[in-house]
Amino acid sequence: MFRVIILLLFTNLFFSLHLTGNISKYINMKYAFLSKSMVVVLFLLTLAEAIRWYRSDKSKQEDPLHCQCDSEHHHEHPKKKEPKSKKVKNFIAYTFVLIPALTGVLLPVATLDSKLVDAKGFQFPTLEDGNDQYGMHQVLNPDMSPFLGKDAFLDLVSKESKSYKPKDHITLTDQDYLVGLEVIYNYSGEFVGKKITMNGFSYNGPKLNGNQLFLLRFGIIHCVADSGAFGMMIQFPNDIKIPNDQWYQVTGTLDTVYYEPMKTRIPVLKVSSYKTISKPKDPYVYRNSLN
Repeated sequence: MFRVIILLLFTNLFFSLHLTGNISKYINMKYAFLSKSMVVVLFLLTLAEAIRWYRSDKSKQEDPLHCQCDSEHHHEHPKKKEPKSKKVKNFIAYTFVLIPALTGVLLPVATLDSKLVDAKGFQFPTLEDGNDQYGMHQVLNPDMSPFLGKDAFLDLVSKESKSYKPKDHITLTDQDYLVGLEVIYNYSGEFVGKKITMNGFSYNGPKLNGNQLFLLRFGIIHCVADSGAFGMMIQFPNDIKIPNDQWYQVTGTLDTVYYEPMKTRIPVLKVSSYKTISKPKDPYVYRNSLN
């Protein structure tokens, strides 16, 4: 019976995530078919386990020999009790399985924000030493090389850059946010002087001037485990005080600046206009193609 309940709870969890749209906060929706398939599989497993449990319970009730034997030999052969240690182990095992099934439905889905950037550390190892660092360690520059290999990644960025280099004004949309940033970071010298428009939440990173902050969005490559805080340093004409996690749309001219904490030159957007915007319904951006 416990197995039926557990399977039913997990089926309900993933079904609810798809029904509410919250599944997009955990995975790249390009892979949503896998999650939908899992809902179907879990439902079928729940039915199979429920039928097995029902038949097993019914056969015990209807077996007259079983009942007669139990009645005749009740005093001679008392029912063997399950060891207490096994009961404790089963209780612990079921508890650990039930916790994610219950909390996933009962607790609200938290949106990643600047607190996670602080928790993971604001560093940029991919530009410093080229080590393989997956999305959960990435900041600013979405680097796909750990997933593709260095040569394949460079070929990919070269191909993607062809649609951006001719433009004098580039708008980074939800659909191409990660691709556009990838191109800009890898060919930053060729984009100096061009106008860029982008959206994101504010983050006051370490060792910034009074007129600087970062504009970021959390991007998901495959799932939330490889997410990163991607974006750009932005620089205003005058000092400005903006708290973390405020959403803005900014337009400015691209340049580069040496950022001491990361020990490298990074793109900086010199802001010419900006405005506050509402937090998007889906605050994340996704890597939608590898073409």
